[in-house]
Amino acid sequence: MEIMKILLVIALVVCTGCQANLFYADEPKPQLEQLTDAFRSYFERAKSRTSQLGQEINQYTTKLKEQMDPLAKDLMTKITEGADMLRKRIEVEVSTVRCALKPYIEYVTSPFEKGAEYIRESLDFEDLKATVLQKSEELRESLEQGVKELQAKLDPST
Repeated sequence: MEIMKILLVIALVVCTGCQANLFYADEPKPQLEQLTDAFRSYFERAKSRTSQLGQEINQYTTKLKEQMDPLAKDLMTKITEGADMLRKRIEVEVSTVRCALKPYIEYVTSPFEKGAEYIRESLDFEDLKATVLQKSEELRESLEQGVKELQAKLDPST
């Protein structure tokens, strides 16, 4: 009788199992719809990952900026201090060179200064002014005489 029960159960399962589809509760989807669903799923994952990457990039950028700001300030301070030290050193060097060249400059310029002084002393500006005025008066008189003679030659009626 046991065997009978087992056979009855198997027959019942076979009869009802033929109509049931255990893997597909619904109708199978067409291939285009499956591709569309796969694409949407991939797109949503990519969109989510892109958003996460953007947030990570923003975090890294913020951290990098926070780390670089003190370094940039420190670098600018060092550059400024270095430039000040260099400027002071150059001023000292220029002063040293100026002091070393002073005797040579005086030696070279001395004859010119003496010549200029001699010219200033030898020229009496009042005498020069009087001479220029006298010569200009003589020139004016000579020109007037030349003009009168030229007019006399050109105008026969006078």
